[in-house]
Amino acid sequence: MHRLVSAVFLVLAAIGAVRADEPPRYPGLSRAERLRFETGRIRFQTRETVASGLGPVFNADSCVACHAEPAPGGASAMFVTRFGRTEASGTFDPMTNLGGPVLQANGIVADGCTVAGEVVPPDATIRTRRKTPPLFGLGLVDTIPDREILRLADPDDRDHDGIAGRPNLVGPRVGRFGWKAHIVTLRQFTASAYANELGITSPELPNEVKPQGGPVVCDTVPDPEDDGTRLDAVTRFLLLLAPLPRPRAVAAVGAGRVAFRRVGCEACHTKRLHAGRTHPVRSVRGRRVPLYSDLLLHDMGPALGDGIVEGFAGPNDFRTAPLWGVRASAPYLHDGRAATLEEAILLHGGEASAARARFADLPSATRAALLAFLASL
Repeated sequence: MHRLVSAVFLVLAAIGAVRADEPPRYPGLSRAERLRFETGRIRFQTRETVASGLGPVFNADSCVACHAEPAPGGASAMFVTRFGRTEASGTFDPMTNLGGPVLQANGIVADGCTVAGEVVPPDATIRTRRKTPPLFGLGLVDTIPDREILRLADPDDRDHDGIAGRPNLVGPRVGRFGWKAHIVTLRQFTASAYANELGITSPELPNEVKPQGGPVVCDTVPDPEDDGTRLDAVTRFLLLLAPLPRPRAVAAVGAGRVAFRRVGCEACHTKRLHAGRTHPVRSVRGRRVPLYSDLLLHDMGPALGDGIVEGFAGPNDFRTAPLWGVRASAPYLHDGRAATLEEAILLHGGEASAARARFADLPSATRAALLAFLASL
């Protein structure tokens, strides 16, 4: 047992020291694909200005300002605020007439014209923060066929395991992006970030975010501010952005993998999804996606719930968080309340309550091995 625990801590120490400087890309890209990757990376890292359409309200002036760790395209400890109101009838009001549900904290200054950053309205009953997620490997997620996700769904818990995964349907399609899986495609996900975080309109979302729900002022760049060129470049970059490479595993990681399955984590954090045939990189088409997520919604209980409703996702519902690259995405959970992976597991509730209890009951060495496995992803 002493050897196992020592090996676990050596793995964790080595993983903690790993830091990438360049965003990972798939091996074997053609010259044209490498050019698209680099062109998109440059756009991803370019700071927007008032002249290029930034604002009138915004949260950051570039994609990389939030998606930076451990390399461009990663996560960070940056947060955005969401707010809304629960009506007396129990329905959710996103308060769009007052700038909701996403708060843009900054405003532009242009030719003596100033826009104030937004604040949470005093009559909002819901205020929560959302952590910046990593973007590595999202091109694979984009190509997963809807049927692949739907075959894992069990909305009525017919197998009586206490887990009832449900898709967040957006029209006829299955949502897969965002903390509540309310966005279907990678292009839509990118356009939403441009509009809500940078305040830049595009053909996908051509209307400006109204500051605090009021008139659009100080922004004189005609809409759409991006004719689609920037949106296309960043989307192509994300399509070619590979998952983070995994460090070399040791025996302790293998023992942790077994414990991960036995406590029931794999019921939702699964590797059973496969990429579609539309991914630009031929070598990954149809391959198993080591995402460790079913991309379905699960009720995580009121303690983790944020009160926000998005499509079919209720106040306590969240998409199963992908675990690939989780070693480089602290802090954890949708609002970053967990500093460590162990804290994050112990805060699970709702459909994950049984797995959390089994994890809590593990011997210390087995628990450490499980955490080492997660830190190897």
